Amino acid sequence: MPIPSSSAPAARRWLHQQLTAQLTPDPVNTASSLLVVYDQPGPGQPDDIVAVGKVARQIDVDSLVGSGGAGWLSERYQIDVTVDVFRGGDDAQAAYERGAALADQVCAVVRTDPTLGGAVLVARPVSSTHEVEWDEEHLGRHCVSVIEIDCFQRI
Repeated sequence: MPIPSSSAPAARRWLHQQLTAQLTPDPVNTASSLLVVYDQPGPGQPDDIVAVGKVARQIDVDSLVGSGGAGWLSERYQIDVTVDVFRGGDDAQAAYERGAALADQVCAVVRTDPTLGGAVLVARPVSSTHEVEWDEEHLGRHCVSVIEIDCFQRI
């Protein structure tokens, strides 16, 4: 029997696919567009970006299996989903509200299928941070939100 590999690639792929399908552009600021990416976006960035990014993984012995094969280990990992919202001008609250709304939508996607399409036994949003600051050229505000999704699987 082959030794199973990490479920993290499948979990990231499922998150990216579902966020791409389910997140919606800003109904208040219709001039802003939305992009869902893996990791850092490339050039030509829209106002709203959702990035499925960093994975931090811990591995532990789950049960004593003489061969060290399937079911011997468990993995717990966190997937960071980063939301970056830009709004021109000095309306920090507008940037925050859109960032918080997208963060809530990310959490809702995970809550609708806590197995991430069968990739894990259970996943759940465990924390989020939101920080609003001026962009580098002082043309507007960025709200950067990081949502941490905790995942558990036996491998």
